[in-house]
Amino acid sequence: MEVYQAAEIILKAIHDDINGTIVFSDFVAHQTKGLDDINSAELYGIYNKALLVLIDEGLCNRGTHPNIIELGQKGIDCKGDYRKYIKKRNTRNFLEKTRRILPIPSFIFVVMGFYFTYMKKTSNERKNKANIAQHRKDSILHSRGRK
Repeated sequence: MEVYQAAEIILKAIHDDINGTIVFSDFVAHQTKGLDDINSAELYGIYNKALLVLIDEGLCNRGTHPNIIELGQKGIDCKGDYRKYIKKRNTRNFLEKTRRILPIPSFIFVVMGFYFTYMKKTSNERKNKANIAQHRKDSILHSRGRK
């Protein structure tokens, strides 16, 4: 079992409780019932790590007694679904990073747009001046040829 699976089990157990609290030692004892000492100690360690993850993320809180675990506000908001919380958190982090990075390509795009517009405008002005100069030369040559 992984820590995130254990966190999901703990959060679901707390959310399903009427009071939104569990006694952690009783919960772990129930989960490790029927296992040998080595496996139960390993499972106890995984559940402890999972509890720390849940407390750090604000999904659970320690109650009045250190052994009592209460459901936090974020745990209530995600309705006890840890996977949903992780998915929302990852989406929020992605959007935050995108919001920070997006002005750079946007600025580059705008600068390139101004540059291309300027180049096209100066190119058109040069063509117009060249055409005017050519027409003048042609008209001067034609006027000389008539005389």
